[in-house]
Amino acid sequence: MLEEVDFYKEAANIEAFRRYLEATGLTRQATAPKVYQNCSTRQVLTMQRLYGVPLTDLDSIRSLVTSPEASLITALNVWFGSLLACESFHADVHAGNLWLLRDGRIGFLDFGIVGRISPKTWAAMEVFLGSIAIEDYDSMASSLIQMGATNNDVNAKAFARDLEKVFSSMEELDTEIVVATRSGTARNPAAISANVVVDERQMNALFLDVVQVSESYGLKFPREFALLLKQLLYFDRYTRLLVPNLNMLQDQRISIASNRRSNYT
Repeated sequence: MLEEVDFYKEAANIEAFRRYLEATGLTRQATAPKVYQNCSTRQVLTMQRLYGVPLTDLDSIRSLVTSPEASLITALNVWFGSLLACESFHADVHAGNLWLLRDGRIGFLDFGIVGRISPKTWAAMEVFLGSIAIEDYDSMASSLIQMGATNNDVNAKAFARDLEKVFSSMEELDTEIVVATRSGTARNPAAISANVVVDERQMNALFLDVVQVSESYGLKFPREFALLLKQLLYFDRYTRLLVPNLNMLQDQRISIASNRRSNYT
């Protein structure tokens, strides 16, 4: 929390992200506000003002771009690319911090909370994400064991079956959430907002269940695992709102592979 309110650190995080965008040629797709260093201190952060709307404001998004789907895919690719190509990744991408700007770019705001991930942890995370997409619980268990720290010999088969129970219990509820989100229209923002709240609560519950099951086998995860999974839940929420039929873990337009790492330093 002390780091989050140290605006020298936040300014450094913002500038690192801007350098990442420049080094990877993404400045036409996304941006972060320029920091005015001569007007900033540890307790005051002065930045360029950006004009846009949160990614949950479906009505306004449709007035700015013809394809909300393309904007979401851009946001996903920029964020996934930052995991290994940037000094740190944005670790708080809720709707207030991720905007569609008037010029069509994605605006990343508020870099008070960032994460840093090792290639080893991300490699295990990739397997974990891929296993969710194809419901391969043995691979899911294996990746979580690789990612976690434990002094115990983990029964991978039993762990996989317990993970399957957790995800299976969410399937019926997951379908209800998707149907409810589709029933909300741009003219009914209250319905959309209510569905998003339900969605976030259930996804948070799923995350906690996965952690609890893992801890029952003696696994302790690094901080970046929780940060990564939380951001993926946010992106899952945007997907349900903007493009309900999109599967962000399987869509070929979305790259989450480690081979996206650049020579950026």
